[in-house]
Amino acid sequence: MSQINLPFEVGHTIEARSFELGFRGAWFRCKITKIFNKGRALFYDLEYLDFTEEGIHTTKVFQKRQGENDNILMVRPIRPRQSHENEECCGGEEEEEVVVVVHGLWKVGDLVDWWKDDCYWSGTVLEVSEEDETVKIELVPEPYGEGKGYDAMFKDLVPSLEWSLEDGWIVPFSKVGEKRQCATLMKLPNEGAEETREEEKQRPTKKLAVEEEEKLRPTKKLVGDEDLALNIMESESIEAALMDLEEQIVRIEWIKGMLLLNSDNSTWIYEDYPPPSS
Repeated sequence: MSQINLPFEVGHTIEARSFELGFRGAWFRCKITKIFNKGRALFYDLEYLDFTEEGIHTTKVFQKRQGENDNILMVRPIRPRQSHENEECCGGEEEEEVVVVVHGLWKVGDLVDWWKDDCYWSGTVLEVSEEDETVKIELVPEPYGEGKGYDAMFKDLVPSLEWSLEDGWIVPFSKVGEKRQCATLMKLPNEGAEETREEEKQRPTKKLAVEEEEKLRPTKKLVGDEDLALNIMESESIEAALMDLEEQIVRIEWIKGMLLLNSDNSTWIYEDYPPPSS
């Protein structure tokens, strides 16, 4: 089996399970320290975060139980954050976070994961005692689990979830009693990411506004000059600019005539100054 389609990388924190007797049906928090192949088989070196004294374990990522043909994925992402229906929840650091929202109290038949001995044990709720907030659960039956019954506290339970490459996280339906899902998966957007996307949307508009302001600067400068009234102050058309040039030519001709008329009494002399020939 190939690593190509799996979203896991060295350094990622994930959950892993085992078919080892005594640990069947339990999920352990791990950190991937190495990814490699032996022949056609894919392996992860895993550091068990809640059992640091165990050292590094090498796990075959896809495994088959004896006598079966189906490959079973032995790893999954860290389970999503949990909330309750009466709690207000908001997105986390990810751009879009998946949150598990629990529906009220536990009921007979609910599929749950029980936090016990620093790992999650999957099982089914058989009895519920609301007074002391406890349940009786049965672990996943053999050969996929240990198949024993235990008493557990409400606070130590979370909804069982299933994960696959095709569907991501899903909440399975109960298999005993009322057919229902004990939780719902919700996708919450990160508010910071939303603000960032909104700013990116506004950037072209802001850029255009800056460009327009740059275009208007010459006109604003002319408008601020009280001694010079130009047609371009009212319109930035080519016609307005040509009219301004014609008016300036008329002014220059008038000044030239005044200088020639009073040449006897003036120290100013008008001279044509043609541009130098190239």
